[in-house]
Amino acid sequence: MTDRQASDVLSENGPVAKLIKGFSPRIQQQEMADLIARTLAENGSLICEAGTGTGKTFAYLVPALLSGKKVIISTGTKHLQDQLYHRDLPVIRDALKRPVSIALLKGRANYVCLHRLEQAGGEGSFLTSKLQTQLSAIREWSGKTVSGDTAEIYNVPEDSTLWPLVTSTTDNCLGQECPLYADCYVYKARKAANEADVLVVNHHLFMADLSLREGGFGEVLPGAEAVIFDEAHQLHDIASQFFGSSVTSRQCLDLARDLVVAYLRDASDMPDLQPAADRLEKSTRDFRLALGPAGQKVSWRQVMSTSPVKTALEGLLGALINLQMALKPAAERSRSLENCLKRVESLVARLKVFSEQDKTDESQDTAMIQWVETYQRAFALNVTPLEIADGFRANRERYQCSWIFTSATLAVGNDFSYFSRRLGLDNAATHCWDSPFDYPHQACLYLPELNEEPNQKQYTEAVVNAALPVLKASRGRA
Repeated sequence: MTDRQASDVLSENGPVAKLIKGFSPRIQQQEMADLIARTLAENGSLICEAGTGTGKTFAYLVPALLSGKKVIISTGTKHLQDQLYHRDLPVIRDALKRPVSIALLKGRANYVCLHRLEQAGGEGSFLTSKLQTQLSAIREWSGKTVSGDTAEIYNVPEDSTLWPLVTSTTDNCLGQECPLYADCYVYKARKAANEADVLVVNHHLFMADLSLREGGFGEVLPGAEAVIFDEAHQLHDIASQFFGSSVTSRQCLDLARDLVVAYLRDASDMPDLQPAADRLEKSTRDFRLALGPAGQKVSWRQVMSTSPVKTALEGLLGALINLQMALKPAAERSRSLENCLKRVESLVARLKVFSEQDKTDESQDTAMIQWVETYQRAFALNVTPLEIADGFRANRERYQCSWIFTSATLAVGNDFSYFSRRLGLDNAATHCWDSPFDYPHQACLYLPELNEEPNQKQYTEAVVNAALPVLKASRGRA
């Protein structure tokens, strides 16, 4: 493939223009496609910024499909994943008339777990009528779905407390020992991912794989010949999460709930397990209350010295250790109980990092940051590396393939050093294209005066009411 071929596809008389009504060729898009094509051919690395309106999605999809390589495309969000997989990739594939196989892979929490769905039926008496209705809807849908992707079902809210009961985590998945493993949607999705020419993932899943957190998915990366990161400006913050560790309220509450199910099924003659699980649930909620209001992202040092937090942390650690002792004689009863023991042992080890922290500055690991994040009913205690450049570089060098990083916001005054330094991208080529839009003559900034504040319930409605007349006046060009 020559460099010219990629830009030809996106030209005024190219196959994309013939397929898409109203397609406007842009020189920035064509130049970007050519540069990415050359980078893919040379197994190089490229950091490129393309302003709004460049059409960077097509600019990397065209050379990716023309390259004939196995390509992983990683996006910032699941919504962008769906857009790429369901809309953009099929369009470019049709335009090129190439038999390229594509696959979509999300984290396991996005696929219904048939085994846990079956188990959830036994918890019916503990569910509210609203959750029982949602469970019935999921059961009905599970008999029809091909992918098992929870995004397909619209009558169960994304934040429903039922989803953790019918999806799996790496902690509670039984793997090949699961009685429904042959029908597992996660297994099928990963099999399709391994066989696809182009695989669409998101940054969270990619980093989970790169840091070997997602057991079983690590076989995908070695087979890739090129990796393209869209919305790459998000990559550093997401990568930091996976090169560190965390203890979350969900991990604790899921453990307590899974233990009760396993206890009732496999160890009902061991009465110490139920109160131990109840104690963990209560201690988790007490610790969340002690941390204070929602919306905090603060240093652990800032909150650890307060008496309520100290007491609640001791209570949570004590509950986990108590559960650990109760589980040891029960673990041999079943794989589920054995998993619970491993999970509690891991939580104890990670939580001790916070509970046993020396208060003297000399003893602190200056390479790591301990911080806490609070939500309405949840918390996360995080240990994050201050710098991830070395870790990301080392992992990237394991795979001899092309690496493309693109976004509308990567450079500072056409200088990419801040982005590249943070990820250890020492030898990557860089390029920046301005937006093709003539903002001074084609754009209008409207700043309405609103009486509502962003934290008020009426704010969203006020913004919509202010924006709607402008959207109508723009006749679809907003």
